[in-house]
This record gives sequence, C-alpha cells and structure tokens, in this order.
Amino acid sequence: MSSWQEREEELESQLNRGALWAITYGDMMSYLMIFFMILYVGTASRSIKAQMSSKSIEEHFGGKGTVVSELFSRHGIQKIAKLEIGENKIRIVFQAPVLFDSGSANLKRGSAAGLRQLAQALKELPNNIQIEGHTDNQPLGPHSHFASNWELSAARAFAVLRFLESEGVAASRLSAIGYGEFRPVAPNTTEAGRMENRRIEINIMRREK
Repeated sequence: MSSWQEREEELESQLNRGALWAITYGDMMSYLMIFFMILYVGTASRSIKAQMSSKSIEEHFGGKGTVVSELFSRHGIQKIAKLEIGENKIRIVFQAPVLFDSGSANLKRGSAAGLRQLAQALKELPNNIQIEGHTDNQPLGPHSHFASNWELSAARAFAVLRFLESEGVAASRLSAIGYGEFRPVAPNTTEAGRMENRRIEINIMRREK
C-alpha cells in the first residue's frame, strides 16, 4: 500500500472518530436539555399548584387578605396547638392536658393565654367554627360529675365555646359537639394513644361562595 493511500485511510479514520464524538456530544447535550426542561416544568407546576392552593385558602377561609397560615403564625397558634389546613376545614388541635385536668370540664387557669391568642386570630376570619370534644375510652371514676365520656367531651367543647365568645368571637359563628371516645385518632391500647385521643379540635369550616 502506498504512503498516499495510508495517509488517506488515516485521515478517513480520524474523520470517522470525530464524527462519532460529535454525535455522542450532540446526544449528550440533547439529553441534558430534556433533563433541564423536565426540571423546569416540574418546578413551574409545583409553583402554580402552590399559588392555586394559597388562592383557594384565601377564597374559602378569608383572612382579610392574609394567608391563613401566616395569620396563625402571627398570633403564635402553632406554638400552642397543632394546625392542619385541609380542603374543607382548618383543624386546630389542643391535647386535653393543655386545657383541662383529668375528668374535668373546667378550663385550666394557664390555658387562658393560648385560647385568647386563638380568639384574636379567629376574629379576623369570617368562617363558622365548630368545636369538638374527644376523649379516650377509659371509664370515668365513680366520683365523676359526668355520667359518660360523651358528656365530658361535650362539656369541654362548650367550655371552649364560651371562652371564645367571651373574647369577642361572634356567637353566631360558634357551635360545639362532643364525640366522647367514638372518633379516636390513635389506638387506645397505649397511654400515648389515649393521650392523642383526649383532645379538643377547633375546626374553621370552609366558606362557600
């Protein structure tokens, strides 16, 4: 084979290697572009969903132009109770030991400050408020003032209602109900579960247009 043919073959081989490298590089750049487009679309989608969620919360839970979670944060509600924002209601959960002694429906003296903070936040919302009392399944003692956990839970719910009313929350927006031990959120087989079940739920109901 002549040296000219050898050089021609070597040049062709180099060109082929260069073409393969260019194809590989082009494929890699295409994959990277697709990857970043997917990331962008996903981020934009989450941002839109977040905006829609905030808008929905504003439409149905009011707040005088303030996002509800910010309203409760301003009043320090997350520090004293568990806050859950759902599609149909906002649930504020106080564990019973925070508000009541065992077997009692009298609000603890130390609970007034937290409930007063909550009342200030509720006054800024237009929604109806339902207060639920819940207990564990342990029977009341023989010296209890209540015949059943059902009555105890209802009395506790009404005690919270009366307090919120006394702090300026409109009575027309308030209602109270006792569920006793019949709507547990945890097993009653352990003390930790029973403690979760002894609770007061304050539900801010969705406001229909």
